[in-house]
Amino acid sequence: MAGAVRGVRESGQRYDAFVPRMIDTPPAGERFLDGKILSAIGGIVAGVLALALAAFLRLDHALDRAADDRVATALADQPMSPQLLVVTAASRTGDWKIANAVLRLDSAGARAVGVAVDLSMAVAPTGALPELAEASPRAIFGVEQSGDSIAWPWFMSDSERTRDNTQLGFTELVRDADGVVRMSPGSADSALNFADKLARTVHGSTGAGLPARERRIRFGNPDSAWFGAQMLPLDSVLGLAPDKLRQVALDRTVLLGIDDGSTVPTSVGAMPRLAVIAHDVDSRARIIRGTDHALSPPSRLTRVSWLLAWVIVGATLAALASLRTTILLLGLAIVALVALVLWVIDYSGIWLPIGTAMAGIVTATAGAEAVSLWQAKRRQRLTSLLFSRFVTPELAADAWSARHLYLQGGRPAPLQLPVTVLFIDLRGFTRFSEANPPSEVMELLTDVTAACASDIAAHGGLVDDFAGDGIKADFGVPAPRSTAADIARDAANAVRCALALAATISRLLPDTLGAGGTQARVGVHSGVAVAGTVGGGTRLKYTVVGDVVNVAARLQSLEHPDDRSAPEPVRILISEATLKLLGESAPPLTDLGPLTLTGREQPVHAYRLWTRSTATG
Repeated sequence: MAGAVRGVRESGQRYDAFVPRMIDTPPAGERFLDGKILSAIGGIVAGVLALALAAFLRLDHALDRAADDRVATALADQPMSPQLLVVTAASRTGDWKIANAVLRLDSAGARAVGVAVDLSMAVAPTGALPELAEASPRAIFGVEQSGDSIAWPWFMSDSERTRDNTQLGFTELVRDADGVVRMSPGSADSALNFADKLARTVHGSTGAGLPARERRIRFGNPDSAWFGAQMLPLDSVLGLAPDKLRQVALDRTVLLGIDDGSTVPTSVGAMPRLAVIAHDVDSRARIIRGTDHALSPPSRLTRVSWLLAWVIVGATLAALASLRTTILLLGLAIVALVALVLWVIDYSGIWLPIGTAMAGIVTATAGAEAVSLWQAKRRQRLTSLLFSRFVTPELAADAWSARHLYLQGGRPAPLQLPVTVLFIDLRGFTRFSEANPPSEVMELLTDVTAACASDIAAHGGLVDDFAGDGIKADFGVPAPRSTAADIARDAANAVRCALALAATISRLLPDTLGAGGTQARVGVHSGVAVAGTVGGGTRLKYTVVGDVVNVAARLQSLEHPDDRSAPEPVRILISEATLKLLGESAPPLTDLGPLTLTGREQPVHAYRLWTRSTATG
């Protein structure tokens, strides 16, 4: 008898190193319910709903502000232009000092002088201020507004305050809901904006290049509010000789304001109010000169498209990758998101939202993973329904762990694989049913089939079908075998199961039940079959079909002369294909030679397996 299994040939099929092959796919509806597309759609829906809820609760602005401040800090590496000169004055500096400083700076060749000082109350007034606007036409005066109350300069008449005065501009800072200064009014409000008027006066611009919407102030290095700024105290302006002052102020934009040590919160940290205005003037001047982009928020369409794109990215990552890989890819996607935002800001000046984009990609990923988990639970539940009633918990667990080899969609896809099929049928049961009450027949049949099903499960088999007093069992399913050792183990389990069934039937059936001394017949055959589900809707049945099933059934039902000459309570026939897989582990048997089976042209070489300790031939 053969030793190690080197492969078996029957009907042109090789069983060693057999690779399972899907031969069909489930219906489109089942594939959709258990496919990656559904996971991706679930993730996209989750991401969109999360963003919609965040927008409704106005959480998206809080998320964006938190992330935008980090980006603003990363971009805060540009020093103030040397063309800007900041003149600082102490709190409540006298009006005469301010007037004299403006006149001296104007005489020294300054392109424009912006006075960001509260001039609504006279402090040591002089006669210079009322004539200052006419004497220095390139001076811009800051006006403060609190609600509906405007702090007009004390020296201006009512007519000068109400008409469109090109030398007046509001110095109020635009604060977000959290009180932080990030934005500056756009050109639509430039007629009232102090920094805008000062920048336009210097460069003679009509506003070309400035956005119509609010724009973000580009601050300098957060470690220094005055990063790169040229600064001069007010007293120095008043004390410098005219030629020295001309060297300092010639062709420069001058911002004169109060620096009393108080600060306001900005996107890069606390900063003096005058420094915020200086950064606003400087960034506006750069935009007008064309040396920098206006940092503008995106349009509504761009924002929606941007957020939807990252929702799709997150859902796709989760749908295509495993959970562990998805976490890694999610981290890389967030890094790519930040890098892309920085590039877009540098290239076009559009400030894309980061916080909501991160929230979108994370919630989309979580949504897709949740759908994938639901699909896994659904497949596991299906596997349990199909197999757990007929196999051991260990085999059911093996079936679930190997689900990727045979589960496709919401049902096991038809799979070509090597199996060993066992048929068992009771003899004389029809006559017993005729002579006894139906209740006794059903009780005996239930006890016998339950015990046989238990034996089959204990040997790693799967009960395929109950047909009256017959049972069909499959070994090698549902998890397909791909090695010769595994295929041979299934054949050995089937043969051992046949011997166990013989002992069970001999114990449970009365001696009088049978025909010619035989209570049951068993047929075992190994080969390639197709395993899958048949039926539809709520009625599904897992089964194995193919010539291997037909041969096993014909071996079980075969009438042979040995049945009369050497009767046993249970007669077991196995094919040569099964015997070769057994190798040296084959139990005692008798070679019956090639047998002609009903419905087959080619004979099948068969062997009789003896339930006693020795063979009779």
